[in-house]
Amino acid sequence: FIAMRFNLRPLVVVFGSMMVTVWALPFHARNLQGEKWILQEYEKTVTEADKNVFKATIKDVELGSLLSTEGLHNNGIYSIKGKYKNHDGDDIVMKVLKIVDDEAYAEVKALEGVGEYVDSGMFAVKGKEEPVIIMLKVLGSVLSDTPEYKKAKTDDKEKMKEEAIDLMCKEVAQVGKSKGILHNDNRIENIHVTMSGNKVDSARLTDWGAYELYTMDKSASEAEIIAFCKKHWTPVDWFVQADFE
Repeated sequence: FIAMRFNLRPLVVVFGSMMVTVWALPFHARNLQGEKWILQEYEKTVTEADKNVFKATIKDVELGSLLSTEGLHNNGIYSIKGKYKNHDGDDIVMKVLKIVDDEAYAEVKALEGVGEYVDSGMFAVKGKEEPVIIMLKVLGSVLSDTPEYKKAKTDDKEKMKEEAIDLMCKEVAQVGKSKGILHNDNRIENIHVTMSGNKVDSARLTDWGAYELYTMDKSASEAEIIAFCKKHWTPVDWFVQADFE
């Protein structure tokens, strides 16, 4: 589901004969202005009308288990028991936000745009009113959490990453072409995959928070979008710390 937006990755700096590994954050915006078809940061599209989405109180929802506590801007992702708005609980999740701001409004707007939005508003979580978003669950798991990846040798892990990135970039292009939204927060934690043996069978985008989310010109070619995606997201970017522990 939603993961921390900063994915630390290693940079190697050599001083004389001593090799030192340091950690750096990815550059914000990744020089997006160089692409004519990338228009603006998605949160800048928020209007006054979009700011009504957290005013209502959500009732008749029973939280299930806590699925994730990762993410800088949320207080957890929960499963939901029973049904809600004609959706089975197994098919939806609730994201509890820390604050309501333009990024939160933009996330709701983006989820609506890609057809994954169910509801949003205020909800009592552990006795405290919190802003929440209810959304469709994205099937699959983070690649590095799958049993197949954990058991694989280094070369096979790199192959799995390459397969997942290929499929991910195709979905980035398909969503961009159909919805006019560019999902560029494509860290390994934000992609859910399904496996067929040791082969990645599918890759789906998750986390429609406004960070590295942009509007785009739908006239951009699929090949152009895929090339941009693969340029900025490679197996090196999909660093998995557990592989080095």
